[in-house]
Amino acid sequence: MMLLLIAALSGDAQANEISGEVLMQASPQDGLVTGVGAQLDGGRTFLSMEGRGAADGNWIGRATGGIDLFGGSDRLDLTLGVFLGTVGNWGDPSISMAGTAGFAFGLGTNIGPLRARYRHADGFRGPLESRLTENEVRVGYRMFDTVEVFGQYIRFNPGEEVFVEGYGAGLKLAF
Repeated sequence: MMLLLIAALSGDAQANEISGEVLMQASPQDGLVTGVGAQLDGGRTFLSMEGRGAADGNWIGRATGGIDLFGGSDRLDLTLGVFLGTVGNWGDPSISMAGTAGFAFGLGTNIGPLRARYRHADGFRGPLESRLTENEVRVGYRMFDTVEVFGQYIRFNPGEEVFVEGYGAGLKLAF
């Protein structure tokens, strides 16, 4: 099961948006992945936490902190951050887990109700760190100023192994 929790903090105490989301994703290699999430977006700085679990037992989780270089813009986002996380597998014969750290950057745009985002995360440490090296492309449509439906593509690049990819759809509610 995928758990996605994103919190963002700004230089001032006012938050720009609080949101929650639900995601369902399919991967030929990992099977079905589901997710839920929440986000508190404050503008120029952010702290995000996310986790993802697949039907085959693989899971990842990380917390990312960083800045949005265009935090004052409603149309363009450029984020830079660092993360700390874990990866593992709850399959047989035993549960495995390893720590990882890395960097993440993202580029996003909002044109009226249309939303698009690209995100890259690159892990530095841990025997399963390659599960945290990923590229994500998300395209969404915001309705009623609070509801966003989106589709996404994720590609994991596990080093020398064959890449793992997944396609998903989700619903995001913003307040």
